[in-house]
Amino acid sequence: MIRVRRLSILFAVASAIYWEGIAWFWSIINPIAGIDAAPYWMVMLANSVPASLYAVFTLVFCHWLARRAVKQVLERSGQ
Repeated sequence: MIRVRRLSILFAVASAIYWEGIAWFWSIINPIAGIDAAPYWMVMLANSVPASLYAVFTLVFCHWLARRAVKQVLERSGQ
């Protein structure tokens, strides 16, 4: 179970880094574009695309992690 725990912690850290990166990217877009308030479509795009990518990645990761945890439990119960 140690491997699963380490992977979970690594995923949490990677998630925080991902969202900080998205926040940083969003904070530099407006000044570069020279606008004070972003248009509605840009706000929706900046909020939905990263969240959708994160949701798909999280789904795949959690599915993989659950399979790995079940495999470890079955290996331990067989010993």
